[in-house]
Amino acid sequence: MKPNLERVSGSRDWVAQAILARAPWPVDQSFLDSLDPSASLALGRYGVRLATLALRENSTALLRRSLLATGLARCLQHDDDRDVMVGLTLPWVVARQLGASSARVFATVADGFPDGPISRLLKDFGAREDITLAAFGWEAVTTADGPDFRPLC
Repeated sequence: MKPNLERVSGSRDWVAQAILARAPWPVDQSFLDSLDPSASLALGRYGVRLATLALRENSTALLRRSLLATGLARCLQHDDDRDVMVGLTLPWVVARQLGASSARVFATVADGFPDGPISRLLKDFGAREDITLAAFGWEAVTTADGPDFRPLC
């Protein structure tokens, strides 16, 4: 299986970037209601890609942006929480690798969402202490361009 930055297309990153550029902070329900559900895929892919870029650039700001994109994607498409947690594993691990508190990083982003399922999921997952890449089906890899992640299967 290819690493994320090679495997996950960035061809629609511009869609996610445009949405994030106009997102209010905190995100309100009217903003969420204004989003086209078809943007979910672009936001989700952007979130995955940004987790790796945050690691490469040693940037908690990019990591928070990754979580915001992932959270918005989840608001638009109500995937099973277990599937969402698989994707949240990367930002959780990256936070630790950057020397940040995953609980604090996740809670900061969660506090920007309206109270509800995604806010709770971000807070609960970020506060966990039992997260490993392997347990959620990932492995770290080193590419010619730097660190990355890929699914185990």
